Amino acid sequence: MHRTRMQIVCLILCMFFSTLVAAKSTSDCLQHLGGGYGDAECYSGLQRSLVADSKRIYNKLRATIPNSNMHAKLLDEYMATQDASVKYCELPRNAGARWKTEHDGSMFPALQEECIYNLRKAQNKFLKDLLDMAKW
Repeated sequence: MHRTRMQIVCLILCMFFSTLVAAKSTSDCLQHLGGGYGDAECYSGLQRSLVADSKRIYNKLRATIPNSNMHAKLLDEYMATQDASVKYCELPRNAGARWKTEHDGSMFPALQEECIYNLRKAQNKFLKDLLDMAKW
């Protein structure tokens, strides 16, 4: 009974600590890129985080612009254009695969995810800069 209780405590502690490690900033994964599926997972996770942060910044920025102001529409168009531009990230993936659209699980999906990550990173920086300027 005592041994079972200790095993349960150890299991719970292991789960707790592994959650803490997983919850740590995933930007660390950029330091360990190797060209495979792990790279795609790294970029995918980071870009999802950037999308959420950009949405938060967009909402703050949008609140500073009066509804009747033409810049509100311009900002909305910018966000829609950024979302639409993600589809073009198929180009580096398929170029790396000699323009094939079917992939065998090699590094080529990582090229697409890296492209999306770079787009989202630029979008996030642009929105942060705009928000900073709006606070002047």
